[in-house]
Amino acid sequence: MHALAIDGLRKRFGRSVAVEDVSLRVETGQIHGLLGPNGSGKTTTLRCALGLLRPDAGSISVLGLPPDAIHRTAGRVAVVFDRPQLLPNLDALANLAWARRLLGHSGGRSAHEALELVGIPHLARHKAGNMSLGQSRRLSIARALLGRPELLVLDEPLSGLDAVGVRSLLQLFISLREAGHTLLLSSHRLHELERVVDRITVILAGRVVRQGALSDVLSGPGQRLVLRTPQRERAVALLGGLPAAQIHRDGVEQDLLHVEGLDDAANVVARVLVEGGCPLTAVHPERRTLAAVFDDLVDAAADQGASAAGSAPTAPPTAGPPAGPPAGASAASGPSAGDPG
Repeated sequence: MHALAIDGLRKRFGRSVAVEDVSLRVETGQIHGLLGPNGSGKTTTLRCALGLLRPDAGSISVLGLPPDAIHRTAGRVAVVFDRPQLLPNLDALANLAWARRLLGHSGGRSAHEALELVGIPHLARHKAGNMSLGQSRRLSIARALLGRPELLVLDEPLSGLDAVGVRSLLQLFISLREAGHTLLLSSHRLHELERVVDRITVILAGRVVRQGALSDVLSGPGQRLVLRTPQRERAVALLGGLPAAQIHRDGVEQDLLHVEGLDDAANVVARVLVEGGCPLTAVHPERRTLAAVFDDLVDAAADQGASAAGSAPTAPPTAGPPAGPPAGASAASGPSAGDPG
């Protein structure tokens, strides 16, 4: 059974489409990254999945239950939003005791067990208001772990953290996976999350543009090349005649192209450009990163949008149904303070 399954999710706010035809699977025992820029639809997707927003279309299953029945999971689902929801004048143990009463957990982990699991047992008697952002986020995660959740959802967990704080939390995520938890991490911090996620779903402008196992997404079809030429647009035109070629203009360096999808790519690219009279100053294989994949997806979406704008008139927006009340209670650690994307 999947920990979370979403099929064909659509949500509008008035005339604005927040998410359209979003589908994803979160496998039990894995770390799944829900990735995209701010405002892409990540948080809207999470809110629908947790029963905090009513979808306009689609189906959602959380541990085999619909979102409006999450309250029946009795602590098996927990969420940590991007801003810690803690009482600053209470120490860590008192915050956890308050959370246990608030969420109605009668079993699960003790407060000391939760603090030990997130690596801050020494802060048990420290007031939350005196903790650093990284310590506060760990305390929020400890609070979510009180009910021994099978699925732990974290919205922008790395936001605002320095390099030391990021590394510490990534190590915590790995240890939680090893302890049997399933994690869904929503974030725009691609470089850091590449180190821990098993599978990813990338959302742009409310739509899924890439998903799968991280290894599959990074490998991609064929060899990926980086090439430099002072005549970039001529190179694009020449390489565009190769049926399998996927060509991406670098968004920073004006003489740089990224080419993939070709067998024997280096020889094929060199031959086509030389025969076409296009100078080539450098060509070499590129190790793909999650950030590079994301940049390609953004560039491809921009190119597609520009082509569509130049070939067809823009249709007027259609108003969707009004947003309804939350579909049900979630085992959330606190209300979201993030933006609706």
